[in-house]
Amino acid sequence: MGSGGRPLALVIEDDLRYVRQLRGDLAVGEFGAVFAGTGAQGLHEAVAETPDVVLLDLGLPDMEALSVFAQLRDACDAPVVAMSAREDDAGMAEALDAGTDDYLPKPFDLDALLARLRAVLWRAPGAEVGAPPAFESDGLMVDFAAAEVSVGGRPVALSASEFRLLRFLARNRDRVFRPAQLVEEVWGPEYAGDRHLARVYVRRVREKIERDAHAPRHLVTRPGVGYMLRKRG
Repeated sequence: MGSGGRPLALVIEDDLRYVRQLRGDLAVGEFGAVFAGTGAQGLHEAVAETPDVVLLDLGLPDMEALSVFAQLRDACDAPVVAMSAREDDAGMAEALDAGTDDYLPKPFDLDALLARLRAVLWRAPGAEVGAPPAFESDGLMVDFAAAEVSVGGRPVALSASEFRLLRFLARNRDRVFRPAQLVEEVWGPEYAGDRHLARVYVRRVREKIERDAHAPRHLVTRPGVGYMLRKRG
């Protein structure tokens, strides 16, 4: 936590235009801020400052940003919001699949920035004291703490985004979520209108955890309503 009890943001960004914007935006949003212009400096600051959240530009001058992200996971526990001026959806998908907690396209405004920061801080680990450590149902096991999934004792490899979706549904077992609601809960309010995102990731998860993805037993659809993870037995 930053000075005065404010959450501390580590900004890893080399473009001075965005550095200036973020200094003002974060101050308005009552965040403390530490800035780094390279990936190496950002990793140093992550250890030295223990930030509450990290804003990571995907176009750094010295290191591949996703390599920086992987090392950030070892350096601190803060959620990471990726930033990029690239307009293609592939950049967003790559960042989310690597495990970043959210994605902020450039240019962005104050409301979009603060909404994403508040969302990832709200979803950060530690808010669910007393929750069950795992979900188990008819051979499917989702270990929340270890971020591991198995079916019939066989490990199942999920991407970070796939695991976040399955973990959310497992923690809310037997509850139906509309596609837009599911996207908002898993990826944040700025993605709530993208129902296609829910369909794509539900299909991917089914292909990995179901015996027959076309006749699912676990991750089921309630026609005209939405999706749920069913507790069996």
